[in-house]
Order: sequence, then structure tokens, then C-alpha cells
Amino acid sequence: MNISLIIILVFVTFVSSTPIKRQDALKQCKGNFPNEITTYTYTPNPIVIGQETTFHIAGKATVAIENGALYKIMGFYGKKQIYHYDVDFCEAIVAPSGFTCPVKGNFDFTPHYTIKPEPNDPKNTIEENVIKILITNPDGKDLACIEGNVKFSYP
Repeated sequence: MNISLIIILVFVTFVSSTPIKRQDALKQCKGNFPNEITTYTYTPNPIVIGQETTFHIAGKATVAIENGALYKIMGFYGKKQIYHYDVDFCEAIVAPSGFTCPVKGNFDFTPHYTIKPEPNDPKNTIEENVIKILITNPDGKDLACIEGNVKFSYP
């Protein structure tokens, strides 16, 4: 799995205690997380491998997301974990949108990414993975968690 796929998975990390605009059946993980996401969308849906994907994520950081904050991304196919990555929040979302960390208060990011095909990718199929992602500040405080299904189209 390449870094572009990891970055795209990063976008499913935010949660909200209030209803948010989402395309897929994403839900807040059990537990208390201080930061709120009010919008999370991506185009196209499903994400097409080899094609640019545009993301829109907006919300409110009640607790500042600091430089060095990590996304702990876990992907599952069935009940089997198929990947686990830690990705830098500021490098993956904030900087590509033209902003800097720390992120406090209201935010609105719209980065673009292309997942490059890999030699072992399936062909002419759509795969759905369950993902669970934690956003964790450098001090170890979990700020947000979301889980749900994301579909990928392999042409």
C-alpha cells in the first residue's frame, strides 16, 4: 500500500457528536473525543485508483491539533486487520490545503490526492474496507476516532 492510499484513509479520521455530512456509513468510535467534524466528503465515490480524489473536511478543533499529531490508521477486510499506518496530520491534510499547524477552532480543508496503482492491485473490481482511525496528539491524547466503510474502485 502506498503513501497516497494512506493519505486518503486519513480523511476518514474525524468524528462529531453532532450530525455531519458524510457519504458513507462512518460513525464515531465508542468513547469521548473532543474534536468535531461537520463535513467530510470525497469525490469520486468510490475512490478510483489512479484518478485524482478531492476531499472536503471541515469542523472545529476544540483541542488544538499540534505539530506531530498522528493518524493511527487501521484497515480491516472481514475481521482481519490488513494494514496499520501512522501518518502525520499536518503533512497529510493541513499543509496540502495551504495551512499550518497547530489547528485550532473552525477549519476547512480541501486537499487533492491520487492513489497510484500497485502491481498486486485487483483489476476491474470494487473493494470495501472497514477502517478505524485515531487522531492522537504528540502527548498521547486521542482527539478523534471514526470507523466505517470506504470503497475503492480498481479499473
